[in-house]
Amino acid sequence: MKTNIYDAINRISTLSNPVIVAFSTGRDSITMLDLMMKHYKGEMKFVYYYFVPNLEYKEKLLRYYEHKYKIEIIRKPSWSTLTYTLGKKIEQGDVMRMTRHDLGISYIALGMRRCESLTRRGILAGIKDVDEKYKYYYPIIEFTEKQVAAYVKMNNLPTGGEYQEGFKHDLSVPDNYGLLYIKNNYPADYQKIIRTFPALEAGIKRIEFYGDK
Repeated sequence: MKTNIYDAINRISTLSNPVIVAFSTGRDSITMLDLMMKHYKGEMKFVYYYFVPNLEYKEKLLRYYEHKYKIEIIRKPSWSTLTYTLGKKIEQGDVMRMTRHDLGISYIALGMRRCESLTRRGILAGIKDVDEKYKYYYPIIEFTEKQVAAYVKMNNLPTGGEYQEGFKHDLSVPDNYGLLYIKNNYPADYQKIIRTFPALEAGIKRIEFYGDK
């Protein structure tokens, strides 16, 4: 674990381009944010891409980390939200280009890790930690899930309650079981989500009536 963390710290401390930090409130993203706040020397701006705005289960973590690091985290709609509201397909790259234009910064830091999945391994193939062609920076690209969990614990960094319930990822775009967790623990947030995306309620009702079927 020490090798990867110290390699990441050494690399972060040598970079100084202005960068947009895309912060999801997930465990990977929290690790990336803490490392960059402690070791990155360049200008940083922070963006959270929301599924539905003003969800308390997200906002409480956003407020915590804004207060902890004395930063402002800009809230912007995600590509999935824009696709739904605009009625046309919006890709992640489209939203990233808009963010770059709005903030006047080319590089975007993402908390993606190579070993998360075969898809991520393919996307990040041939990249060390900086993608000069597309202007992305991956500070924790070589971290494993265990290393991220250990870093969060070692540095006493709060995460969403979904991790304590056994979810492997934060509920930025919740699946049916994630929605059921939100319904049971954050009912007001659940109502906001269903008002925005009413079709999602059908999946919850299937789980409630039929379980895993």
